[in-house]
Amino acid sequence: MSLAHINIITTDEPLLMMEACDSIVEQAKQSGVSERKIVEADDKFNWTELLVDSGSLSLFAELKLTDIRFPKLPNKAAQEALVELVESASPENLFLIRLPKMDKRQKGTKWFKALATKANVQEIWPPKAQEFSGWIKQRAQQYHLSISHDACQMLAEQTEGNLLAAKQSLQKLTLLHMNDSAEIGLAEMAAVTSNSARYSVFLCLDEAMAGRGERAVRMLHQFKLEGVAPISILVNLTREINQCNQVALAGLNGQSPMQALSRTFLWDSKKRLIATAVGKLSVAVWQRLVIRCAYLDRMIKGQESGDIWNELELCLWMIAGQRIWGRAS
Repeated sequence: MSLAHINIITTDEPLLMMEACDSIVEQAKQSGVSERKIVEADDKFNWTELLVDSGSLSLFAELKLTDIRFPKLPNKAAQEALVELVESASPENLFLIRLPKMDKRQKGTKWFKALATKANVQEIWPPKAQEFSGWIKQRAQQYHLSISHDACQMLAEQTEGNLLAAKQSLQKLTLLHMNDSAEIGLAEMAAVTSNSARYSVFLCLDEAMAGRGERAVRMLHQFKLEGVAPISILVNLTREINQCNQVALAGLNGQSPMQALSRTFLWDSKKRLIATAVGKLSVAVWQRLVIRCAYLDRMIKGQESGDIWNELELCLWMIAGQRIWGRAS
């Protein structure tokens, strides 16, 4: 990303955010910036002083960079301040604005459009699951490492969803094999990796709804090893099953899944996942899954007996399209 007067980086991936912003800071230094102000913009931040300061030239440097960091999307006061800032800031003042990932609706808001017309905006998306091994291969080449396909797959599985952990493993390999031109295989990769996968309950459920049951169950097993509370999984599982049940019921009235979801604020990709999942099971099965979630809730509260982790796994397999309850279901 090239340096501009106003620079906006938006992503939820910490490593990619750090690298993109480091590039902006380095370009700013090369352009003569010697003063950098870091602003942690939480909900209580007072914007008045910054707005006054942004309109004046630094006494100590020809150029200065203000690095504004948002831990979450800006509230109304911050939105208004940002719009005023980009419209009134002195040309001698450069800005780097770090924002969390924004969806289509958020990018269509009036305040963000006002920023985008004045700024250089870069959205950074982390690699998808099927792209992660290729991302590792590309990163390895930057470190002048030759890594086998199987070794890349191992590292992708062990660090899935955690780009920083993958990068750190590659850096370890660089130190261990800096004078070795031989290809790094499974044995060498196993020596430096650990299972630091950052699985997400949301991703787990999405994988099940997409029909990738084995992958979803593997994540569930990881949650159990990490001591994740089953209730946190069940709450989200129940929400997804209720949504699918409502769409399945709408189908009885002649509505397509996308029609049934047209009034929701879900992303199109999420709507397609729900449509895929609904198409795998009958309405009767979805209704049984709703009832089953209520049973699992009682199980977690000690009102029913059973193994909650086995029950959650069965639900994931069902959502993925496997008719575990038999043909009569």
